[in-house]
Amino acid sequence: MAPSLRQRKRRATGANNSTTAPLLSTANGSVLPDELLYEILLRVPVKPLCRLRTVCRSWRSLLSDLSFVAAHSARHGPLVAAFKQTPEGVDILDISGQTVRRILVDDCPQHQFANVACTNLNVFCLVGDDLLPRILDPATGVVSPLSNDNQELYYNGHTTSLAFGTAPSTGETKVLSITAKHRKVTSCKVLTFGGAGECWRDTGCPPTLLATSSRCAPLVKGVLYFWAYDNNYRIDHIAAYDLDTEKWRQDLLHLPLPIHEAIPLAELSETLVAVYRRNNDHTYRNGNDLCIDLWFLTDSENVIWSKRYAITMPYHGCWRQCDASYGYGHPLWALDDGKIVFWVTLDWRRGDGRHVRINSLRVYDTRTNTCMSSVEMPDCELAGVYRGSLLARVPWIRN
Repeated sequence: MAPSLRQRKRRATGANNSTTAPLLSTANGSVLPDELLYEILLRVPVKPLCRLRTVCRSWRSLLSDLSFVAAHSARHGPLVAAFKQTPEGVDILDISGQTVRRILVDDCPQHQFANVACTNLNVFCLVGDDLLPRILDPATGVVSPLSNDNQELYYNGHTTSLAFGTAPSTGETKVLSITAKHRKVTSCKVLTFGGAGECWRDTGCPPTLLATSSRCAPLVKGVLYFWAYDNNYRIDHIAAYDLDTEKWRQDLLHLPLPIHEAIPLAELSETLVAVYRRNNDHTYRNGNDLCIDLWFLTDSENVIWSKRYAITMPYHGCWRQCDASYGYGHPLWALDDGKIVFWVTLDWRRGDGRHVRINSLRVYDTRTNTCMSSVEMPDCELAGVYRGSLLARVPWIRN
């Protein structure tokens, strides 16, 4: 069990008097043992826990303690960040689909998020009306613009995409900027958050044409992965960028199976995963289930893939009323009990020709092959997985 607040206080002050009064008391004046209160608060979800900071100074001290924040995050797992279709900002969601925190952000229209890869960090990237990227810290709500080195996302027929990750050797968070025209990369630069001078550095171009979709740039053990095209613009390999060395790996990874289009790449349990649709015609028609196979890169050195899960998720609610539909599932993270959290998207055209998209957050049990929960979120678009903690109010500070 983690040391109690009283024990940490004694260590800090050198006090060893057994008559020291308890530091944590309940609002009605009665007293609970530190260890018991610690375990109780550890089980409280983060949203009400943030409010409990105001109960008293001792509770605020406990709930702000870094060891408690780490223990709470490990127990409750990551959160999901999603953008509303209206320019309100970013919603941080738990796996039940409840909004834990809403962060209002000015001048960041929804339609610009497509060029930012889904992140798996404690910060997110937003794009403003000026087409320049900004970094958002959900714990503090602070929005910090990246340094301007002609990093506009659109100019002269070129498109710039951004991907993020943490270098394992240093713990530094870096952003990779990829500028391409007709999938041919013309410039690659990398920037370190908070680094000296915080400037963009040329990092060399990949040895292939790239697909830089927001759902196809996962981070696995300090390496960013991207779909790679051949000269006929067919996806046939996977390219890798090492954030430690800040170089593209020259060896491309072959695919577990041929594909006709970009499909989601993801990270689960520190392993690269390719998400294949099982339907041969790549469509999901009325009454069909969502069928996907998860292929894991079990040996990255010898490029050995293994199909670990064949997943079937039935449609729910208005999903069953779709006519000509198209869908996919993006795995977000794996829970300790064998469950996987998915972001599921379904697109279709209504009778009047209008395009409709419905997203949902689902929890799938791989042991029983059943969908444990499903929450529809028609007005949200996935931004990524939030690995930080809203209890950690210490802001990221630039050097």
